[in-house]
Amino acid sequence: MNSIHSGSPTDSCPHHVFNKADATIAPKLRKIINLSFNTATFPDSWKHAEIQPLLKKPKADPNDLKNFRPISLLPFPAKVIEKIVNAQLAHFLEDNSILDPSQSGFRRNHSTETALLAATDDIRQQMDNGETSALILLDLSAAFDTVCHRTLLTRLHEAGIQDKALNWISSFLSDRTQRVRLSPFRSKATNLICGVPQGSSLSPTLFNVYMAPLAQLARQHNLSIISYANDTQLVLSLTKDPLTAKTNLHEGLKSIAEWMSNSRLKLSSNKTEVLILGRTPSAWNDSWWPTALRPPPTPASHARNLGFVLDSALTMSKQINAISSSCFNTLRMLRRIFKWIPTGTRKTVTQALVSSRLDYSNALHRHPNERHQTTPTHPEHIRPPDPRHTPPMSHLPHLKDLHWLPVEKRITFKLLTHARTQGTTQHRTHLPEHQTQLLRPHTSTPLCQPRPRHRPPNPAQDLWRQILLLPRRQDLELSPHLTTPDPGPPHLQETPQDMALRTLAAPPPPQRLETLSGT
Repeated sequence: MNSIHSGSPTDSCPHHVFNKADATIAPKLRKIINLSFNTATFPDSWKHAEIQPLLKKPKADPNDLKNFRPISLLPFPAKVIEKIVNAQLAHFLEDNSILDPSQSGFRRNHSTETALLAATDDIRQQMDNGETSALILLDLSAAFDTVCHRTLLTRLHEAGIQDKALNWISSFLSDRTQRVRLSPFRSKATNLICGVPQGSSLSPTLFNVYMAPLAQLARQHNLSIISYANDTQLVLSLTKDPLTAKTNLHEGLKSIAEWMSNSRLKLSSNKTEVLILGRTPSAWNDSWWPTALRPPPTPASHARNLGFVLDSALTMSKQINAISSSCFNTLRMLRRIFKWIPTGTRKTVTQALVSSRLDYSNALHRHPNERHQTTPTHPEHIRPPDPRHTPPMSHLPHLKDLHWLPVEKRITFKLLTHARTQGTTQHRTHLPEHQTQLLRPHTSTPLCQPRPRHRPPNPAQDLWRQILLLPRRQDLELSPHLTTPDPGPPHLQETPQDMALRTLAAPPPPQRLETLSGT
């Protein structure tokens, strides 16, 4: 309960009262939740949502209703039970490998960054082979609001969710109502016949199950697919076999459009973007695009993908310049007011406004264009303001005390973290498959990869290769502290060697989810 910090304006009791009186309220709420699970019904009084429209982008036109995202303000008790169900459902899906590895949306150890890394890794491999690639960014209109309940329940049943668990989700989806709230005005309540509420912790997981068949459909046409919820990226080589590639793209896009139409999803053709990446010219023209999805998009020099600006040469120059400009402007303003702000607040503000921007998808900056490595606008030249208010140009040896790494080291740490949680080549090769190589003789070579001809080697593989070789070369033995989880923060208590040697024992996954466990 304490992790939930919002509720609905219609709640008879504010959410902060729930949090403060959890010792008194929790036992009674637990009985209601257990009764809901045992009877496989979701309380009707928790199905109403107050809709708060929010602009999707700060500079979007507020007079165009398409620029608003409908956020559902749900009752506090409903959020508690949704969080419990979502934890069990997500655990079941991961243990049984039901979700496709290419789906990075709202999953543990996944993020927009893992999706971007997977896409750029596919493109770099094709560029290294002398090929030109097409990156197609598909966009869906109001994806969460058009989910067909019957289709969703069918796909949940096919995934192994049955009996009371399926009946509870059916009750959760049915007979929902909502109304728009623009203080002090309110609209009339409307019954919902489709969609999952945006603002619910359970909705993203249900949407992932709804989109699960799409990945296999794309691979049937030799299209590489990477998804983050409803944002879908397709990667296709254009020069290896142009005629076959054109046929695959035609048939693949038509099949995807037909599948989305059958699933009540609307593919937004006017928001679909195409990037052509590679050193050799391609034969891309309007004839590559299916007639049913006309007008065809014009290949762009750069495009914003999951908040990251990709350019056609993968130099990351647009993104680097945007981050540098934003961070420098923020730093300039912060240094003017820091002398009036306490030290702890300075650190928090700097991490929220500067470090978070530097850290977003910074693993893609491991091998940026050499020209940008030497310019003063490169992120590596950005130094956060000192929370202790030392002169701007002074040396900061106490950054270690603040646990702030230089930008280059932050990128290295991010790559090692992704390699540990996802694998060195994202959704294709996972690290646990290579952990047994630590026990092989010193002469064996772990994580071998061919020497690239053009692109830099995979930085995550290089870093992990160096780490995995260290214990064997130094004849290190496993010690208890390497296999026992440390209660402290991982980035402070563990070394990279500890992360590489620790193994995780997982129980055998269940085959079906028939009931939901109470609290």
